[in-house]
Amino acid sequence: MNFYKTTNPDDYGLYFYKQIGLNCTFEQPHEQIWTNPDVGTIHIYGSLDEIQCGTGDYTIPADLLAEFDYESAFLHFGIIYEGITYSLVNHRLSPMSHPSAFLAVEQSAGGINCWKCGQRFRGIEVSIRMKYLRNDLLPFLGYPKDALDFIQPNIRYHNLSSELRGILSKIEFLLNQKTMTLALQKALCLEFLAHLLNPKTECLSTIPASSDTHYIYVGKRKIKMTQADFEKVRKAHDQLEKDAGSFVTIYELSQTFEISEQKLKAGFLELYQQTIWNYANNLRMNQAARLLRDTDCNIHEIAANVGYQSPAAFTNMFKNWCGLTPGQFRAQIAAEA
Repeated sequence: MNFYKTTNPDDYGLYFYKQIGLNCTFEQPHEQIWTNPDVGTIHIYGSLDEIQCGTGDYTIPADLLAEFDYESAFLHFGIIYEGITYSLVNHRLSPMSHPSAFLAVEQSAGGINCWKCGQRFRGIEVSIRMKYLRNDLLPFLGYPKDALDFIQPNIRYHNLSSELRGILSKIEFLLNQKTMTLALQKALCLEFLAHLLNPKTECLSTIPASSDTHYIYVGKRKIKMTQADFEKVRKAHDQLEKDAGSFVTIYELSQTFEISEQKLKAGFLELYQQTIWNYANNLRMNQAARLLRDTDCNIHEIAANVGYQSPAAFTNMFKNWCGLTPGQFRAQIAAEA
């Protein structure tokens, strides 16, 4: 098992990227992109001295232990779409984060994190140094330095409001489009804090991530979800990914994994920030795009392969998905080759 130890947060990130085989392929002031075709990509913007945001989509190539030995205090928030991070506590591996939206004030003097070979991680995270937050951001918004003291340190909260998740989606979009700036990053973090501290709305559930029970709001309805429920949702997600071409209904999924349709839909949206239908359709369309690019199969064959009995229905859906018909998409790929 690979092991390393770091003594400051910047080195922690740098050593982690290199340890899993990523190379810095793009670097400008305040921005880096680390990639490896066999591993994935991590995109970082900003500085851990103030604000840093980043997206990642990568697979761990070998078991890895990372010890950190430094004082740190950050407000972390983001969305984990895939992946579970473990920490070594009392000589036992304990899951510290799993797919969901999250927020935490993390204060630490050291610890050990663990990753397992083959794990895939995908998500977005924002880190704000607590010193900068208290001395600069909170006073700018007109709040005292202790305004966030209601958040218990070192506890992960999962149930972020739609407003907070919407801001994270904006940050993710700007990073993906490579149009992020320091001004936009700061403005979006200020907006996030303004919503979080708004006394007129409840943006953060009082139920922490360490609890076995979570509550999801669908409109005004409050749905109780246990860790066992979330595990069934993850299994349904994995089943969809495994068999993208199968048109399985939500009812069939709920029966297979013994969970109510309501919990399955609400839990899936909470964990993966998209509906079951959108996720399954994106899988099918991505599979169709690969077949159009890499094979000589005709439209009828590709439609059947991704679960459509009607080639016309498949053509309409594909055009809605990417703006081109399957024939136009294939012609464009050929022209660019």
